[in-house]
Amino acid sequence: MPVTIERFLDPWEAHVVKARLVAEGIDARVSNDQLSMVDWPMAFALGGSALQVPDADVAQARDILAAYHRGDFERELVEEGYLPPPAPDVCTCGAHAYGIPWRERVLVVVLFLIGGATYPTRAEPGPCTTCGRMRA
Repeated sequence: MPVTIERFLDPWEAHVVKARLVAEGIDARVSNDQLSMVDWPMAFALGGSALQVPDADVAQARDILAAYHRGDFERELVEEGYLPPPAPDVCTCGAHAYGIPWRERVLVVVLFLIGGATYPTRAEPGPCTTCGRMRA
């Protein structure tokens, strides 16, 4: 039975990691990848694309996944000359976490609430709240 070892919001990244696992001899699969490509908001709500491996290969797959997140495979490509070396002032230790700063998160929520609000497109004629006569 397949075990989900990680979920990716980007289906292409899931396929890249799957290719590395297959190259290492692990029968990996990606599920919900088509949903992520067709209906991204729904895929986001469901947790993205799932990378799955057989029960017997979970430990080896987790080790390979950890090496991927540390950037070991990218360093191999640089050493073999397939990628240019990073700029000297760029962190390559792999210890940093990617994330959106809290100020930008608040800005996105506020803009969504303001921009997502429904506004009337035209004023309907109706009785005036002061005198009771119909508005023009």
